[in-house]
Amino acid sequence: MKIKAFATLVVLSSGLFAVTFASPAVAHAATSAHSMQKSVIILNGEVFSIQYKFVGASPATTYMPIYYVQQLINKVLGIDSSSDVWNGKEHTWSLTVSSATPSELSSGSGAKISVNGTVIEDAPTIVDVDPASGVQTTFMPIWYVQQLLNQILDLTSGTDVWNGGASTPTWTITTTATGSQETQSSMATAMWNVLDAASWDVNSHPSISDSGITPSSTVPATAGDVATWLEDWAANSKGYDAHPYNNDNDISYRPWSLQYEASQDAFTWANINGLFQGTSLSQSSSLVSSSNATTIISNLKWWVNGYKTLSNGWVELHIPFYSNYENWQNVASGAFTQSQYDQLMTDIDTYYDQLEIKPSGSELSVKLPDASSRNLVWQVVDGTYAWGYSHGTSGTGYHGGNTLSVTNKGPGISIRLASLNYEAQGTVIDYTNSSGELNFGKPYDTANLQFPNG
Repeated sequence: MKIKAFATLVVLSSGLFAVTFASPAVAHAATSAHSMQKSVIILNGEVFSIQYKFVGASPATTYMPIYYVQQLINKVLGIDSSSDVWNGKEHTWSLTVSSATPSELSSGSGAKISVNGTVIEDAPTIVDVDPASGVQTTFMPIWYVQQLLNQILDLTSGTDVWNGGASTPTWTITTTATGSQETQSSMATAMWNVLDAASWDVNSHPSISDSGITPSSTVPATAGDVATWLEDWAANSKGYDAHPYNNDNDISYRPWSLQYEASQDAFTWANINGLFQGTSLSQSSSLVSSSNATTIISNLKWWVNGYKTLSNGWVELHIPFYSNYENWQNVASGAFTQSQYDQLMTDIDTYYDQLEIKPSGSELSVKLPDASSRNLVWQVVDGTYAWGYSHGTSGTGYHGGNTLSVTNKGPGISIRLASLNYEAQGTVIDYTNSSGELNFGKPYDTANLQFPNG
């Protein structure tokens, strides 16, 4: 019979912390070898759980059985049991935390603790009986892991306090938003105000709850929250009817999914698309300040609308917020690996979002960023002539780094960006012309079979 092990984690600040790994199938013991004392864990002003702790080893360190604290930490970090794994046979404990890049803290003998596949330290362990369960449990002193978690959670000494001298020792952790931080509910509401106003290529307008989101009015929002919420909204609202070339009767629906995007990690995907551009948010667990929230909302408008007008009169485009289902068929067919596809889409999204246009009467100035370092090539078609890359040419000289002057009349313009690294795959975005004005807010992604007659 297989024995399931439960890993638990606590951050006890300067009093040192402990992780416990309990196996319910292990034989019960009557008493504990160490002197146990009840302690209280408080989260955001409320008692989260009451657990036993002991002081042991030399030098003396505080240990604590903390299954419920593991659930707390997992919730705060936005991970689940699949990302928090104790392997009793190999004596390893592994955490997977999106975008976290902690540095090595120590090395030695004992159980290996790793984050995102990198061993951070080796920690000694002690087995004793948890009086609450009567089960032998493996305790692990982890003061250095406290430092690690404080980095990930962005906590300070004032928001992570261990009071071992109290009659009932207390560990207090505070993650509620301060005056400089956005709560989950305020951030989600601000996002939905933008998303509810979107009218182009939106099939429905799901509410926050319809999207499966239950934001807290006290817990601060993280960058990971913001990205995941946007993913949830898109999965419930985006998608299109594809009209294959020369056969408009063959219409099929193309759903939106993060699987078809530049990354399957929500934070990384949002970061590639500029959602956190101009903020201090460097990883999924970064807390969103009020000033960061304002910048995020501005970037979200840019993304959802497909463009923004700069103070100098130029219009900076954004890759359309569409399903890339058609492009992803290269992965489904085996032509590309997922990692190759992700790199292709990252390149395309990154450089297209630097594209700027300035209308001036009957002319357009089109500023093409230099994409030679990624071997990307441009093509611009204005209804009269085509400039740049086309199939059958090498693409040399069409990497950008220049400004074109094209006609602002006729049907509009088409802008293609393709990678010569991946069989000239890329995207073709069409902007229709109405009464002499290009409609930047209604772009058509013809590479993904979205056409003006669709």
